Amino acid sequence: MNDTLTSDVIGRRVDVNGEHATIRFYGIVPPVAGLWLGVEWDNPERGKHDGSHEGTVYFKCRHPTGGSFVRPNKVNFGVDFLTAIKKRYVLEDGPEEDGKEQIVTIGNKPVETIGFDSIIKQQSQLSKLQEISLRNCAVSCAGDKGGIAKACPNIRNVDVSRNLLSSWDEVIDIADQLTHLEVLNLSENKLRFPSDSLSSTGRFTTLKVLVLSRTGITWAEVLQCAAGWPVLEELYLESNSISISESGHLSTS
Repeated sequence: MNDTLTSDVIGRRVDVNGEHATIRFYGIVPPVAGLWLGVEWDNPERGKHDGSHEGTVYFKCRHPTGGSFVRPNKVNFGVDFLTAIKKRYVLEDGPEEDGKEQIVTIGNKPVETIGFDSIIKQQSQLSKLQEISLRNCAVSCAGDKGGIAKACPNIRNVDVSRNLLSSWDEVIDIADQLTHLEVLNLSENKLRFPSDSLSSTGRFTTLKVLVLSRTGITWAEVLQCAAGWPVLEELYLESNSISISESGHLSTS
């Protein structure tokens, strides 16, 4: 991962020994050689400084002890949505079933296979899922395009709270593939919302319940995204520092 880091790593959400943080800087921090990541911790007591080192400001934090420099190999950048589902919901086969042989015909030639039943079983398990909880599973992105829709076409209720999703675009990439999605819990993901209202809508045409607690969303961003929730019935916004004076009429039509 060290050799492939680019400027788009800024803003990524990461896990470091169980603590979540946002990358604010990557580069060299003299006099120590090598690449460093500057992170702002969700828990400011975890940090050591405000993004400065020996008089040079490398990044800024909201708290004077909210920042640290860490090596890239100490950071977990997370996994894609489908990988997390497979880790949690696909049952492991025993050694006897894994080693089961089966003869299939390819063209006119019989071919001996091992583990064929295991693949079919895994696919069946995923396709039956309707409610999933991936809380604190380090989910950071949707993964390969179309992969979720193909493997898990019947999911209706998703809990991806306290993960590593960093932007609303990543949420849209997941939701676009869940055509029956009715309940979505995104709480405790520090999300960035696009300034372009057109790109912030996405396809949430079946979504009825949305939890955005502790995501950092503002009321202006709620209003901006509301057009993408045409049938929404319940919206949860706890702990987002939204004042009563800000909140007004929310239209989803």
